Amino acid sequence: MDWKTMKSDVLLDDFHVIVRKNQVQLPDGAVIDDFYTVTIPDAAMVAAITTDGEILLKKEYRYACGMEVIECPAGMFNQDEKDPLAVAKRELLEETGYSSDSWEYLGGTWESTSKLTNTMHLFLAKDCVKVSEQHLDQNEHLEVVKVPLQEAVAMVMNGEINANSSAHLILKVARMMEI
Repeated sequence: MDWKTMKSDVLLDDFHVIVRKNQVQLPDGAVIDDFYTVTIPDAAMVAAITTDGEILLKKEYRYACGMEVIECPAGMFNQDEKDPLAVAKRELLEETGYSSDSWEYLGGTWESTSKLTNTMHLFLAKDCVKVSEQHLDQNEHLEVVKVPLQEAVAMVMNGEINANSSAHLILKVARMMEI
């Protein structure tokens, strides 16, 4: 059932993105001459639960969507990073100023299984406490939002939180915590 890559040309190779135009053969013999894939760095995302039982979210304008989006704290691996937990810890601290001593890896997920090749590594961080101010990247502008986990689930269900990995992570954590 695998597709066979017959040819692959790199159209764009930049620090944060690689775009390929592939010629692929399907299991039934059909050939697609222009199947595009996009590779971006892997990333880590955190369902950060505070000592008060609230989940930390971020509200950030997303240019590609043309709107503010509510998501869980997350960020991509830097060029030399390999450890998803280290990325998750760094991003949680940078984006929210919170930290945790209780981490659980919940596995990986994909944002778009048809075109994107990166993995989003999902984590649960419990008993998060504020230890510093935010340390945002130069072009990063976001607002931290704290809500009860049950409210975040409702936000997923009514479409207020509609970013795939964030919705996935919130629902997974809610089920794990039996909310």
